[in-house]
Amino acid sequence: MNAAGFIEVLTGGLILYLTNIDNNPRFMQDNDPKHASKIAKNWLERNNVTWWKTPAKCPDLNPIENLWHELKDYFCRVVKPKTKSELVYGILKFWGTVDVPKSKYIRHLKKVVPKEIEANGGPTGY
Repeated sequence: MNAAGFIEVLTGGLILYLTNIDNNPRFMQDNDPKHASKIAKNWLERNNVTWWKTPAKCPDLNPIENLWHELKDYFCRVVKPKTKSELVYGILKFWGTVDVPKSKYIRHLKKVVPKEIEANGGPTGY
């Protein structure tokens, strides 16, 4: 996927999703080139999307990296899809395993991320 494809994904779902969430949501993305591209940054700005960029290679501050790892592991151990429908079923089944501790961890980042920014990427005590 390139930056234009990323914009299509954002246009297809992000705005609708964000408009249905309360409490001033923030969109989180990593330093992938398509995320950091000028076209993507301009799109986010034009659409008033509040977002933050995580430090490079910092999975502790990027919950999606942890979820990707768990999803890949789940597919290797449990699902092993051979068709698109098996893949979709596996993703939905995995999503049902995202439990309260994972949700709490993601919410915990609201405290950690600002401290990390204040420390310019240095130690925060978390």
